[in-house]
Amino acid sequence: MKKCLMVFLMASLMGCGGTKTENKIEEVKVISPKTEHHSESITKVFDAHGGFGNWSEMKQLSYDMSNGQHHLIELQSRYTRIESENDTTGFDGNEVWVTPATVNASRARMTYNLYFYFYAFPFVVGDEGVIYEDVEPMNILGTTYNGVKISYENGIGESSKDNYIIYSDPETNKMAWLMYTATFGGEEASDRWSLIKYDQWQTINGITIPKSLQWYQYKDGEVGGMRNELLFENVKLSKEVPNMDNFKMPEGAQIAPRG
Repeated sequence: MKKCLMVFLMASLMGCGGTKTENKIEEVKVISPKTEHHSESITKVFDAHGGFGNWSEMKQLSYDMSNGQHHLIELQSRYTRIESENDTTGFDGNEVWVTPATVNASRARMTYNLYFYFYAFPFVVGDEGVIYEDVEPMNILGTTYNGVKISYENGIGESSKDNYIIYSDPETNKMAWLMYTATFGGEEASDRWSLIKYDQWQTINGITIPKSLQWYQYKDGEVGGMRNELLFENVKLSKEVPNMDNFKMPEGAQIAPRG
């Protein structure tokens, strides 16, 4: 879906030097998403949350997080703007930028879309280049859930060695838990799994998305207590294209280095 947006601009996006340019969307065309690679199991999960086809028609998502961040995402190509008390981070389709400049900019390229990615499950794992594998059901805190493991073809995304397992309710097919490994761009796959609970939902424009994400302690197959929770409020999800000026690199912004 990341390549489904065809945008005709009066001028190109700003380059690395930080010079402002006029950026105006003339026309947006959404190409039908590729779904032939979707497995039967993952399709059931997508359908339980409103359908991958419906999600693919959405063009913007925004929300406020309980950690003080405001996120705006153009969904077709994943342009991003994240505002917090101390800085603003953006992705303009080519570069990840941070303003004001910070010594932590080197991590921004790998982490700028981290919360969005977890929040937009299950739909973010519907893109081409994703591989699905049914795994054994798992009992988590007394309830047994169906499992679908997600991996990536080499070179897909910033962290193609990451793995995920969606555990869903066997009756409703709705997501209940997500297990994941994170390499943050490293070349070797990790065998350390983390666990997120999904159990509070809201439906906007036919799409069912979380109200909260709850990280749980998990080690050696044992689930412990909740260690962190993030709430998502003022959520807006629509087919309207956002103002693309939001994603342009401002003058003086620092580019997050690659690799």
